[in-house]
Amino acid sequence: MVQKRILIKKNIKFKNTIISKLYLFFLLTSFTTLAQNTFEDINNVAEDLVFLSGQFISPAAKAAVYQSSGGWYTSAKKKELWDIEFSIQGNALLIPGKFNRFFVDETKLKNLKVKGDETVAYLPTALGNDEFVVIEGSIGADTFEFDSPEGINEASIKHAQLQLALGIWKGTTIIGRYSPEIKINEAKYKLYGFGLQHSLSQWMPKLDQSSYNLSLLATYSKYNIGDEFNEVDLRLGTLNSILVDGETFSYNVLASKAFGNFDISAAIGITKSNFEYTVGGEGDLVLDILNEALGDLDGNDTAFKTDLGVNYKIKNFSINSMLTFGRYSNVVFGVNYNL
Repeated sequence: MVQKRILIKKNIKFKNTIISKLYLFFLLTSFTTLAQNTFEDINNVAEDLVFLSGQFISPAAKAAVYQSSGGWYTSAKKKELWDIEFSIQGNALLIPGKFNRFFVDETKLKNLKVKGDETVAYLPTALGNDEFVVIEGSIGADTFEFDSPEGINEASIKHAQLQLALGIWKGTTIIGRYSPEIKINEAKYKLYGFGLQHSLSQWMPKLDQSSYNLSLLATYSKYNIGDEFNEVDLRLGTLNSILVDGETFSYNVLASKAFGNFDISAAIGITKSNFEYTVGGEGDLVLDILNEALGDLDGNDTAFKTDLGVNYKIKNFSINSMLTFGRYSNVVFGVNYNL
């Protein structure tokens, strides 16, 4: 009888141990599954945000190429040794309608979607209007929503810049340019750059003695584009800005013709640009994942452009205007002082 009781107790203890282990197994499995689902949600949200961020800011980055590559010269004619030209310029980028919004179909997204009954929407780019669309998503059991970033709501982007050109040896001119930071609504832009212009006409006696001039121009521009937007709360962190660090190399062939006090010029060129995107906010985990994913947007862009310009000389001063066009159009108006 005693032996039977002992056996019953051992069986009960054995069964309780099995039940405890099974409970622990299912608990750990559920926790692991939940963690995996949460991490998968974070990655999906990050991929969707990378897509939306790229569509939002890329038009502004590519537009900056044309802002930065126009207005570098007033004439293809070479400057004499130590000649100086100081310029104060106004720069206006014209924004075409096709670059002020982009199309979103939530079936192409992995987590985020348009709030409400609609499954598609047009969202403004950084160059677009100030309308917004409510976007919603989920991470684990938590849901969130946010307003899509708004555009600058302007037909053009205007800013001032200073430029200094100095004639050095062998018909070469070095050029420096600086544009202080400007702010349009929540968007910011600043630029600096350097250039070299070299006369080809000087090596062609007949051309050098005529009213025609031919030159080569190479420039480098460094610019920053920043846009702050309403805070996006993802539960694990917040997002509130996106920044583009860009640089553009431009290579051009210039030609000009003198008509009395006028110089009419034209140029064709190619630009090669590099962009790096960064999102700002709070929450190391979300920012690290998102900025690492944004690395896929970093890259190169090549574009062609054309310049048409006119310069009118008044003693030591001149007034010039230049139109640069390609994907975008940019107008520069300058007042120049020559020493």
